[in-house]
Amino acid sequence: MRIIVLSLVLTLSTSLFAETFFYGKLLGGTQQVDRTMNPAISMNGIFLGNWGPAINENKGIQLQELEGQFTAAVDPYFFANFILSIEGGEISPEEAWVSTLGLPVVSLKMGKFFQNFGKNNLIHTHAQPLIDRPLVNQLIFGEEAFNTSGIQADILVPLPWYLNLSVAGVTAKNSDVYQTSRDEDLANVTRLENLWDITDSTTLGLAGSYSVGNNKANNLSHYLGIDLTLKYVSPKGRGNLAIVWTNEYIKGWRRGYMNLSEPEWDNGYGIYSILMARIHPVFWLGGRYDQVKLTSDSTNSQTAENVIIAYVPTEFSSVRLQSGLTQETGQETKWQALLQLNVTIGSHPAHAY
Repeated sequence: MRIIVLSLVLTLSTSLFAETFFYGKLLGGTQQVDRTMNPAISMNGIFLGNWGPAINENKGIQLQELEGQFTAAVDPYFFANFILSIEGGEISPEEAWVSTLGLPVVSLKMGKFFQNFGKNNLIHTHAQPLIDRPLVNQLIFGEEAFNTSGIQADILVPLPWYLNLSVAGVTAKNSDVYQTSRDEDLANVTRLENLWDITDSTTLGLAGSYSVGNNKANNLSHYLGIDLTLKYVSPKGRGNLAIVWTNEYIKGWRRGYMNLSEPEWDNGYGIYSILMARIHPVFWLGGRYDQVKLTSDSTNSQTAENVIIAYVPTEFSSVRLQSGLTQETGQETKWQALLQLNVTIGSHPAHAY
């Protein structure tokens, strides 16, 4: 018995000494792994059911998207955010960028990210006010939004109200918005955003966006956007009445597309208006109106009306039911019904205001 006890004591002592020696040598004297710099890790899952003739593909019940996010301060000088999207059995980097910390006046960001154009383009799939993106964003920027690699500078202008100027140079080759064939082609994305406190409970946001760059027709494409957002949150606190009214106009000119065999469209514009209201601590009601007009050899005009009811018990889960009608030039009115379950596990950073 004494031999067994002595063997256990020797084994534990040897293991403790080896661990202390190893980590002490490896980590410069610390005796355990430092986990304070571990990133915040989260996984978001979206499960979707969709039905109706307005749905062109992927009808029925499906896993819409998995999104894994890793975010942390690298050191006192840089902050990193990496987001992996799993959709249709494929894993791809949805965003991967690094931004500066502590620089006076300006903040710099470099990597792959959703471009700061308009109000809706920055919003990830799971955070959309309604289940699907507005028609103008789908038809002008594409279902994957305006997302490409580049460098962005943000300047908070010292004024009595919030005024942020964002200027970016981004690659135009890998973007569905420009599709240029030259690796060196860059596009510009500029946004000027204002935010005013109307009262202690109400804020008003007004912003303008502009982008220009070479396209696949070896010509310039221009995009202009204006968005207006009014928010009211009851001063009684979380769970009481809240109202968000968002409006956005986007105009696009794709010069030279009429000379292509399949131009799709060369000139187009669209608007949407979304009204969302929290009528109960865990229930939201809302609706969206869309109107889009694209021109090429023929004129293609679409309008849509959608309503939604959402059960949102916490910030980590929601169940949403949406229904709507779509009207397109020369075609019958089509309907759609969408049901979505959205859950998040782990530490998920807050979304943009």
